[in-house]
Amino acid sequence: MKPSKLASPVLPPVIYFLLWLAAVPITHAAGNDEDEPIRINARSVEANEKTGVAVYRGNVVAEQGRLSIKADRVEIRARNNQTELIQATGSPVKLRQQPDAASEEIQAEAKRVDYHVSTRKLDMIGEVSLRRGEDLFTGSALHYDLDAKSLSATGDDKSDGRIHAVIQPRKQTAPPTSNPAPKP
Repeated sequence: MKPSKLASPVLPPVIYFLLWLAAVPITHAAGNDEDEPIRINARSVEANEKTGVAVYRGNVVAEQGRLSIKADRVEIRARNNQTELIQATGSPVKLRQQPDAASEEIQAEAKRVDYHVSTRKLDMIGEVSLRRGEDLFTGSALHYDLDAKSLSATGDDKSDGRIHAVIQPRKQTAPPTSNPAPKP
């Protein structure tokens, strides 16, 4: 059996664009995650180097550092070699951020998740559920700031326009006991 000849070593421009896109930091999930490589798995991709848009479809999994997004479709928009927006849609989109030493794990689901890279803010729209540690927030839209670790939410139509939250009491650690010094 003869070894097959390899294709020409010259790659089409779209391949260079895809390689570049995979090297652009799309998230700053925690700590130095922006220095981590981006890993994207999907059934297909359409990328346009001129517009800076790449659309991944079919069981998309995008990961960088401690942040993971699973969706039916992920669109990445870049300008001047910087990723500006990541928009994920699905039934549902699942987002997970692993904790660092000072944070609790975040797990979220929504019909659509927009990640604004420069401001590090997430907009989750449509049947939103966000779990942070033991706490749970649900509604029709939820906005989460990764740096400030703050959120705002609006209610859903199923519950008369109300949001629902379950906030667990924080466990307090007992202060150290000290033995009083004996009196002379």
